Amino acid sequence: MYKNQLNFAKNRMHLMIEGKVDATELKAWSDDLLSKLKRLKPGFSVISEILNCQPATEEVRQMLVETQRKVKELGLGNAVRIVNKNNYVTANQWQRSSRSVGYVAMEAESVEAATKMLDEMENKNI
Repeated sequence: MYKNQLNFAKNRMHLMIEGKVDATELKAWSDDLLSKLKRLKPGFSVISEILNCQPATEEVRQMLVETQRKVKELGLGNAVRIVNKNNYVTANQWQRSSRSVGYVAMEAESVEAATKMLDEMENKNI
């Protein structure tokens, strides 16, 4: 299951993806995500909520890498990933994938913490 929500006032996307994601669902999520991100201004921020996302197969992970590459090309600014410390395999998969395309997401344990981190980074123009 996934959800992608835009916040135009903050030029921000909050995405949530959970469960065991197959290639069909990841493609649908990616298409929705990328079409919505095109409506934001370059320099947009992203909160990725993957608390309950299971580790991906190699096929799905490669699709994730390509999506992350396109997000960066669209003008990604800051990124914070909400992770479950008990789900380190998924958190590490996502971080390795984003590093491979040139960015590192900060990590938080809740939506509130992620929002606060982004607000602070944006206020300091980081």
